Amino acid sequence: MKSCTQLVLAAAIGTVAAAATEDCVSQCCLSMAKVPELKGKVYLPDSTAYENRLDSYWSLSAALSPWCMVQPSTAKHVSVIIKTLVAGECPFGIRGGGHGAHKLSNAVDKGVTIDFGNMNSTTWDPDTRLVSIQPGGHWQTVYDELAPYGVAVAGGRAGTVGTGGFVSGGGNSFYSASHGMACDTVANFEVVLADGSIVNANASSNSDLFEALKGTSGNLGLITRFDMYPIEYADPVSSSIIYWAYLPALIGGTILNAAIENTMATVQPPAFDVYYAVDGIYSDTTVVDTLSNVANQLGSGQPPGFRNMWFAASFKNDARPMNYAVEKFEELNAALEEVAPSSETGLNTLCMFQPITKSIAEKGVQNGGNVMGLDAYTEDGNGIMFLLTLALTGTEAHEEAALPLMAAFIDDLDAYSDSLGLKWDWKYLNYAHSSQDVIASFGEEAVAKIKAASAKYDPNGVFQKLRGSGFKIPA
Repeated sequence: MKSCTQLVLAAAIGTVAAAATEDCVSQCCLSMAKVPELKGKVYLPDSTAYENRLDSYWSLSAALSPWCMVQPSTAKHVSVIIKTLVAGECPFGIRGGGHGAHKLSNAVDKGVTIDFGNMNSTTWDPDTRLVSIQPGGHWQTVYDELAPYGVAVAGGRAGTVGTGGFVSGGGNSFYSASHGMACDTVANFEVVLADGSIVNANASSNSDLFEALKGTSGNLGLITRFDMYPIEYADPVSSSIIYWAYLPALIGGTILNAAIENTMATVQPPAFDVYYAVDGIYSDTTVVDTLSNVANQLGSGQPPGFRNMWFAASFKNDARPMNYAVEKFEELNAALEEVAPSSETGLNTLCMFQPITKSIAEKGVQNGGNVMGLDAYTEDGNGIMFLLTLALTGTEAHEEAALPLMAAFIDDLDAYSDSLGLKWDWKYLNYAHSSQDVIASFGEEAVAKIKAASAKYDPNGVFQKLRGSGFKIPA
């Protein structure tokens, strides 16, 4: 008899009737529901709990309907779940806070979705001076919990962003320049491995796993807790994001915005002189506020209920690719209006530039290392991380029609950057589309470390063969 994973693959290519997977639903879901430790934690389609969790995804594109969902409350539950799935050869996906943009980013439709929504606590230990965070929450809750203690961590800039996916995918925050990516501020990961064992990965225990977890998302295990250092010092404290936003329904066209931040609450520091010197500024919303309030405001600007599509690129710090991207952005929006008119779909897009500096990469090396490969890319200087986003409330057909236009834009930008000798292959996992080869872009040395960790901690390749969500380690 074929395994459930084999049946799913066969059904996908039409060599077996999709109905043949019904036995797998029974094998993977009903059998799991009978496990005493998981009583009441397995949700089947048409149940209220199932529908409520499906409705709670940030992006409609990512809200896939699996055979069933399972919601653990403890690491021991997660251990039982992975053992059960492996025993039944059941395909699965992983959902943290549910903020992934694209299909298969944090769920599956053919298989079981492990939903960490009930594991969402945040605790501050003043003795160890560590913040312990579970993977199923959102950064707004984290900041709100920590605010009374006067403590902050390097989390998402928008409060709606999920905790687990953000950190395991790298985590670009307000504090990247001073502390590195968010994963570089992690002191310890609690992880459930493919065999169900619960281990800690840190600088002194399972240090190879510790390094490999930082930037690889769900490739090596199920992270059930991460302990983060608080933000207690500052070096470079100013950062900026420049973006063009096409918002026809809101403002009737395109706006240029400079999101500038100073984490020491200094208003108009010298680093921002060039921005304030620009002619024609029509609005200045500078404010000194708490991280909790800022994250809440930014989160409200990214509401749920849209179909979303994100693409990532990068290049050396040079104005020419930026200017080229902006020029082509106007053409892209005109083309998108033809296939997904904003009057029908609420179409909006972003063309965003963020700095990737040697300082960010160096912090990663200093704090136990990560496997994103930025230290190699920044050897010759700083770079620009590019993000292209689309959001619409139309149909799946609108989304499918927009996809080739978005992909062609990125291909064109890459080709132009390459023609100038400026292109980086590196792609930020948390911004990338599922069609992009993210892990390979980290470089051969980084991929070798990831493969070594996978062979050691997941020798049967469970997270490569059974996991259907997220990016995979290249073969």
